[in-house]
Amino acid sequence: MALKIPTLVLDAVVLQILDRGELYGYLISKEIQEITHISDSTTYPVLRRLEKAELLETHTVIFEERSRKYYKITDQGKVRLKELKQDWHEFATQINSILGE
Repeated sequence: MALKIPTLVLDAVVLQILDRGELYGYLISKEIQEITHISDSTTYPVLRRLEKAELLETHTVIFEERSRKYYKITDQGKVRLKELKQDWHEFATQINSILGE
């Protein structure tokens, strides 16, 4: 049985991926799926929520007669990513002390 990934962890993962450069939704979803089992239907609501919170910005590019929505992390998103990484480190340290890791 796999643990479900909490929302804030998914936020951090998406922000971290986009901190390396802009990507369109499908590639973001595939990159996440390389490390954990989540569906595309999980990724897109995260992207929309982060965009609404102004942590991401978007633009559309036409590619082979189809539109692709590209996502880019904002300065506010970079600040939030730093906070989430710090929170994750503290959380992981506490849990590892309990679990003996």
